[in-house]
Amino acid sequence: MKILGLSYPDSGCGFHRVVLPLGFMPNVEAFVTNLPTEEKLSEGWDVLLYNRISVFDNDWAQLKELLNCKVVLDLDDYWVLPANHPNYHTYQQMAERIENNIRQADMVTVTNEQLAAKVRPYNNNVHIFPNALPYGQHQFTTDKVPADRTRIFWAGGSSHEPDIAILKNPIKRLQSHANKITMVMGGYVESETWRRMFSHFTAGLTLSNLPLPGLPPLNYMAIYAHADIMLVPLEQSDWHGCKSNLKLLEAACKKVPVICSKVAPYSNDDAPVLWVEKQSDWYKNMNYLINNKQACIDYGERLYEWATREYNFADINARRKAAFENLIGT
Repeated sequence: MKILGLSYPDSGCGFHRVVLPLGFMPNVEAFVTNLPTEEKLSEGWDVLLYNRISVFDNDWAQLKELLNCKVVLDLDDYWVLPANHPNYHTYQQMAERIENNIRQADMVTVTNEQLAAKVRPYNNNVHIFPNALPYGQHQFTTDKVPADRTRIFWAGGSSHEPDIAILKNPIKRLQSHANKITMVMGGYVESETWRRMFSHFTAGLTLSNLPLPGLPPLNYMAIYAHADIMLVPLEQSDWHGCKSNLKLLEAACKKVPVICSKVAPYSNDDAPVLWVEKQSDWYKNMNYLINNKQACIDYGERLYEWATREYNFADINARRKAAFENLIGT
């Protein structure tokens, strides 16, 4: 089976949904690019795999005639943005483009059932393949950078400003631990939005802190090597519920204990994390882990065991490959 993947070099979504699955899929001939040449397109592919959008979106009829292969569209979140998303007012055209891509695809792959339900009105050939990581390989090892202080960690993008705001008051209460902790924010970019987020995360810069700039997908897990306790705050919404639990899987990679909002998609699983069901739980759980090093170790180990068992990369990728083979009739 020959699979042509489309992904942009700086796309985390493309990395997890195209590059990693094809890079670790046994007994296939795969090639990933962001802009295939006519020569590459003519090499006789069985499947074209891409995430959300591609350079061919405006003329699928011509592309299908040219390639004579099956088109698989992957989606890892809902294409209709919530009103508080920073791109809400400019994304309508993109949403229409993605809906058209769903209709044109021979098969759609998604991360969970909530998102599959959004896709079915446009295309009923939907398959659920959760995100997963090839633990122990490439950048996905348990290697950590040692530190004297306990590092309380968060990583993400600027669209998570409302989620970071959830932590503002609980983090102010960490002043009593100021000599024992460092607040580490991964993905930092110098901008007004990020400065606000960093201020919320560091109690107005009064706590010891370390802003870490984002890294390319091929080595982004190096940021997680600076984590001892990971915070995963998330507003409850239909849009968030269509996303994946990737943050838990990334923390598991480094055996980092997690304190997490008990909302979908994270609450879809019985993960061994410290759940937050009410606002006071943030400080209660942070205080517990800061003062209990063995609990940190135990929760980290349990999360790793859970992730490797429930989200086994090889098993999920084997199901993905079987779906591709069934699609092309082999």
